[in-house]
Amino acid sequence: MYVESMINVLIADDHSVVREGVRHLIETEGDINICAEASDGREVLEQIEKNKPDLVILDISMPRMSGLETLERIRTKHPGTKTILLSVHADPPMIQSAVALGVDGYVLKNARRSEIISAIRAVVRGGSYFSPTVAREIVAQIRDPQPATEQPFSVLSAREREVLHLIAEGLAAKEIAAQLGISTKTVEAHRTSLMRKLGVRKATELVRYAVRHGLIEA
Repeated sequence: MYVESMINVLIADDHSVVREGVRHLIETEGDINICAEASDGREVLEQIEKNKPDLVILDISMPRMSGLETLERIRTKHPGTKTILLSVHADPPMIQSAVALGVDGYVLKNARRSEIISAIRAVVRGGSYFSPTVAREIVAQIRDPQPATEQPFSVLSAREREVLHLIAEGLAAKEIAAQLGISTKTVEAHRTSLMRKLGVRKATELVRYAVRHGLIEA
């Protein structure tokens, strides 16, 4: 008798209650196993190395490293690992960034249990799954492409993204320098470059940009 192989899933969200809820939704499925959990992007990468999951369910807004940047790292370091973003965000820039980074699925957090299970199965079998609202946005963009928007994952260097994330968290230049092991002048140079590339004039505008693109929660 043929038995379908177990699907090993890693759940990543900075809220333990959300991770518990997702676990509760899918752990009753006999062929889906929650092999690990993570509360931030860096922990996700560590758990992938340790547990080798088939699929990672990611929140977009996480500390230390956003879901989108974590997605990019997974695509680079673990291209065989499937990914689903589970998020409250249905904003066009986030959806566009996720698709550009090669996400396999994008499910909204208000989805029913059956939709989450369907997404997991579709993605693990080599397909993709996007919640109806997300799918409509993707189709709309294809039918009526808007002028290219600046996306942090295409126009910024990895170091610039780190600096942007720390600015968004409220750290001063000296604190950022100490955390990253660089000089204050280098931090200021990165901040100037960020403003130029993203077309903003104030640090507060950088923070709003980070919120819009899912680097931090509003």
